[in-house]
Amino acid sequence: MKLTNKERNNYISQIKKLLFCSSKDRKKFLKEFNDNIDDFLKDNPEASIDELQKAMGTPQEIADGFLGNADTKAIKKRTSIVRVLIIFATIITLIITAVYVSAWIDAHRENNGGHDEITIIDYGTVYVETTSSP
Repeated sequence: MKLTNKERNNYISQIKKLLFCSSKDRKKFLKEFNDNIDDFLKDNPEASIDELQKAMGTPQEIADGFLGNADTKAIKKRTSIVRVLIIFATIITLIITAVYVSAWIDAHRENNGGHDEITIIDYGTVYVETTSSP
């Protein structure tokens, strides 16, 4: 069965997901790889996706081959930077959430005359005395 555009795009998409490198390197590699697919299909116009993968490799094999040739220091550096940014964003989000919740609790206490009203669905209302001075 002849390779369809959908199969080709899916194959390229799977490879793209496995390439952990800069977008510039990824785009360059995928352009060259697409050219290689074009060359293969010129010689084998009736090739199926299975025949293409046998000739070119599975997405994992292709990504492993590319990453094996890539500069591992650059990949590690990029991964470290992303990890630090994620941790930083998480901490900032937690701080903002804590400030917001604290402000909400304080406003809620002021509106309830020094009592915290906690409504438990289907169980009723519980009042909790606070130790704060008026």
